[in-house]
Amino acid sequence: MKDIFQQNKLNTILEILLFTVAFSIPISFAFTSISIAVLFLFSFVFFNATSFIKSINRKEVYAYYFFFFIIQVASLLYATKVDTALESVKQNTVFLILPIAFINLKNRVDNRKHKAAYIGLFTSVLLTILVSLVMLTYRNLTSEMALSDFSRENFVSSGLYYEMHVPYLSMLLIFTLICTVKFTFSQKKTLNNSLKTIAILVQLISLFFLSGIMSLVLLTVYITTLFLASKLSKQVKIGTGISIVILMILSFSYLKNYKKIEHIRGSEHIVYRIQKILLSNDSVRQANWNSVINVISSQPILGASADGGLDQLQKERNILSEPYINKHNAHNDLLEITLRYGLVGFIIFLILMIKLFKNAWKKKSYMFKWFLIVFVISGITESYLQRQIGLTFFTFFSLLFYNYKPKLDQ
Repeated sequence: MKDIFQQNKLNTILEILLFTVAFSIPISFAFTSISIAVLFLFSFVFFNATSFIKSINRKEVYAYYFFFFIIQVASLLYATKVDTALESVKQNTVFLILPIAFINLKNRVDNRKHKAAYIGLFTSVLLTILVSLVMLTYRNLTSEMALSDFSRENFVSSGLYYEMHVPYLSMLLIFTLICTVKFTFSQKKTLNNSLKTIAILVQLISLFFLSGIMSLVLLTVYITTLFLASKLSKQVKIGTGISIVILMILSFSYLKNYKKIEHIRGSEHIVYRIQKILLSNDSVRQANWNSVINVISSQPILGASADGGLDQLQKERNILSEPYINKHNAHNDLLEITLRYGLVGFIIFLILMIKLFKNAWKKKSYMFKWFLIVFVISGITESYLQRQIGLTFFTFFSLLFYNYKPKLDQ
């Protein structure tokens, strides 16, 4: 009886810690670092030497997190800016600490802990967007505000975590939105449906105000998969699909020929952003990617090191361009990894992702699949592994989902 009580107590503490780490992800680097450190230390309560050694082999994913971290440490040897590279490596210690923690927690991630972690992230993201909506609504009632004042940076700065980069909140928001659709908040059907409906409406409204192109692409992909998986007849699906494509072509054509929308910095709403893409002959990201590819081609095996090769990138850019002025990174996860750690780092990360995808599809895990899809597609236009939010989101949830074994719920 005493052993059972002790196990229940440890499981409760673990649930709280998983909730706390997930909750901390959008908040601050300090809070996240402390919560991860506590989780790491607590995980040794479940340490088993035999199991630990068996887990560090190439049949499991953990070794590739370690390899990816090792290649980053090795890059310090040829870094141009050692201090910058060292700071990057320090930030990336989650690739060492969290795999060790989750090896210790192997076979401990049951449905309750899986749910606790998701609710932590969901609560943190929902609080942020609710505060943003309330504050902006209040400001709108007490002063004159244009609709554009609700968008992008203005929306984020009105929330709890005003220093968050817009695409990062968009990524977390679209992930929680997709998960909310299938998540069970309460066993009472009416209450559960009510909570989900309210949450999804708030998330959709916020997604519009954030105006993230890739998050809206992901929403389109998700709705399309739901539509194709529905029980509607093939004729209806084909007809509806053709109608939607025609409507989108007409809408984009109208927007392209519409008078140029005035740019208000910090409030680039989705209509403005789409028009900018349609009218632009020289994409900022395309020019930036060209500079990254040029640097990669000069040192393809080991890359420019963890410092990011900014000096080399700047030499490849027009001094009047946005990437030069704002000192952009690669703005693409795979290009960023190849730029910093060469083909060696790229291959290690690619194997890691393949193993995660195989595990997600083998388990038929809805959350795991969409986590990976959201992260990969979002990473086409951002370097999410270069900031604390993206780093922790990826490492923590990828390992959590990898460790989750639904059979433990039985």
